[in-house]
Amino acid sequence: MAITSFGHSAHYTYLDEALRSQWTAFQSLEAEMHEFVPKPKEDFRAARDAEIERMRSLNPTTPTEQLTAYVDQQFAFLTSEHWQFHQRFDRRHTTMYITVVLLAHALCEAVINAILAIGLAHAESVDLFEVLEKAEFRQKWVVGPKCFAPGYRFPTGTALHESLTVLAKQRNAIVHMKIELEVAGTRLLEGSDFQRGPYPEEHRWLRRFFSLPYDLADLARRSITGVPIMFLVSRAPIEVAIEHSV
Repeated sequence: MAITSFGHSAHYTYLDEALRSQWTAFQSLEAEMHEFVPKPKEDFRAARDAEIERMRSLNPTTPTEQLTAYVDQQFAFLTSEHWQFHQRFDRRHTTMYITVVLLAHALCEAVINAILAIGLAHAESVDLFEVLEKAEFRQKWVVGPKCFAPGYRFPTGTALHESLTVLAKQRNAIVHMKIELEVAGTRLLEGSDFQRGPYPEEHRWLRRFFSLPYDLADLARRSITGVPIMFLVSRAPIEVAIEHSV
């Protein structure tokens, strides 16, 4: 018997709004990082001289030349372009990266759970939801809809599937964080596999993570017929990831 009317909650919209609210901040941070110009070393001279005086007061018997050489070595690092960039952006960038990973993953899962619930209800097989809901995150998207839409095909081997896989890996590494432990040269714990990459590379992944929930919802609307899938119809202001449009 076909379902002619139904109602459902829409708590996933909180995740949708939260993710979309990060986009403008991400673009601003990305532009600021791209336009970064380090301060000239001369701007640090007063701090360097003050540090030499502080070291002399703490080490009155050490030759001034030795203390100066030590401080200059420290300031060569502190005034480097790499360290200035790190000090200015790393905390904000890391916060953005972790926030987007967690929100994008949560939204992807909320949407596939909603699609499975409605699809199974249309197929009068809603009892299967409890089983599918416990399935591995990626498998829900890859094979879950086949339970009520046999023609559904997820494009494995594509950038979309790669983004889904990397997002799941990064989210799990963050949520299930474990230290890597070594004792007396023997590794006892491997730790969680949370890998950091160069800033430009992580920005490319962030664009893909932002885009992913909306691209997956678009895929579901194109691939599943006879089931009203009205989730994430609007993505503004988030742009479609270039990799997903190929």
